[in-house]
Amino acid sequence: MKKTLILLLCLVLLTSAPACGKLQVNEERLEELLEIMDLGTFLQTVDLPDNFSIGFNAADVKSVDSAKIYKAVPLELDADEVAKKLLKREIVSTKVYAEGPQFETSDNELKEYLTVFDGGKSAGVDSGVVGGLNYSVIINGEWLDSKQGMVIAGDPGPPDSIAQKWGYNLKSDYASFADLSFMSYKDALAAVEELLYDTLGFPELEVAEAYSMDLETMLKHYELYKAAGGKEEITFSKEDECYVFFFRQVIDGIPLANVRWQKITISRKIAPVPTVKVYYTRDGVRRISAGGLYDIIEGGEDKPLISAAAALKKVIDDYSEVFLENQTRVIAMELCYVGVMAQDGYELIPAWIFCIAEAIKVKDPVDGTENSYDLYTYYVVNAITGDRIE
Repeated sequence: MKKTLILLLCLVLLTSAPACGKLQVNEERLEELLEIMDLGTFLQTVDLPDNFSIGFNAADVKSVDSAKIYKAVPLELDADEVAKKLLKREIVSTKVYAEGPQFETSDNELKEYLTVFDGGKSAGVDSGVVGGLNYSVIINGEWLDSKQGMVIAGDPGPPDSIAQKWGYNLKSDYASFADLSFMSYKDALAAVEELLYDTLGFPELEVAEAYSMDLETMLKHYELYKAAGGKEEITFSKEDECYVFFFRQVIDGIPLANVRWQKITISRKIAPVPTVKVYYTRDGVRRISAGGLYDIIEGGEDKPLISAAAALKKVIDDYSEVFLENQTRVIAMELCYVGVMAQDGYELIPAWIFCIAEAIKVKDPVDGTENSYDLYTYYVVNAITGDRIE
């Protein structure tokens, strides 16, 4: 009933202006209405451009009335302290790379490699790799990345071109939050969070994506891998089942974007994108890949945020100005923090992030066949000013 009343109010207000100056009055009233209109109602009233559609459930979009802008710097980890707490075997080698110091442990069955990112400080260079670490456990000479890592994509976000064409690393084929034979999902997550928080001292995180890599799906993906021309001979068993967690940093209950939303160019320096990936097996944590985490310095005052409807209108208006040759879908929208360059570090700004999929066709240079793909891009709207961030 409430949605119906709001919709009727919108229609009345938008059509009740006199003919003289009608456009200006309607636009002013629309801007006011957008701040009180829920997203579902807005989608019932708006006209979409040709070849443009909405592919997400408006009821799933969460919003808040206000948020702060934060100043931040890359999270600094004490390499020696991390090594002392994390490594299970005696250190046999220490080296310095551009990313930061690396520690190696070894015994007859198990090796560990730990690199703690320091932006190149230890090596006297500026590597730009900050706010995290890489940790791998190699058991009997077997790297997890060359086994389980072959049959699941290693990054958060929508499927890449390999997943779309061949399917052998498609994350969504695996169940999320499902229990595996060696441990429940709940217990595995608790063990991982204890390590990330208590051992490593990471800031607040939340699970952005989680996958339970069961034997049946891994075997199916391996067959797809071979069908795609893959040459690696891999044997999977029940012992190889594992959980994969993709975490993202959280500030005031709002997640930081953990996908690369800005275009990368040679001359452009962009802020780190914080992300944490963990593989958990029956042997415990086998792999941690974390980077771009922030240390919050200070926050400003609370500022009101534009509504989800107002942010989506910005996107629709911009796409209405161009000819869309291909089918274009907004598959997700979410209120997140995004990092941008600032004078003394970075600013973390609340923003509405839209994931947009454009259906394109690409001709294979080898056999000439034409394949259809979704090309994913991100449209980001400053949730305070309403301006686009690029």
